[in-house]
Amino acid sequence: MNIGPEPAATAGRLKLAMTALTRRLRKDWPDELTPSRVTALATVAAGEPLAVGELAKRMGVSTPTVSHIVDALDKQGLIARLPDPHDRRICRLATSDAGAEVLEELSRRTTGILADRIHQLPPAQQSALEAALPALEALAAAPE
Repeated sequence: MNIGPEPAATAGRLKLAMTALTRRLRKDWPDELTPSRVTALATVAAGEPLAVGELAKRMGVSTPTVSHIVDALDKQGLIARLPDPHDRRICRLATSDAGAEVLEELSRRTTGILADRIHQLPPAQQSALEAALPALEALAAAPE
């Protein structure tokens, strides 16, 4: 039973709010760190070293697109290309120390910005936001 507002109206409002928040969080990023580069870097940092094709699959983009992103990250010194232990034709991507530092700094900044914004909300809205987190997390984790 659906007792709340229309899902389409809720989705529209959520999309606008997410877009505005995302834009605000990215405002202070260095120009060379595009959203796709940060996504690639964070994806590589999240686990074992990845082949370019695996990274493309996880990002939902083509291999040539990821190759351009990886080249840019490599030039910035944010990733390392490692030989694959089983196939010499493949290189695996890992986050460099500089890349890990960049991700940590971006995380610190964005968390700080959000924490400041949340702190400015009235207590009732802070509680409502906290209560909505499980639903937002479920939306984010849902299969595509």
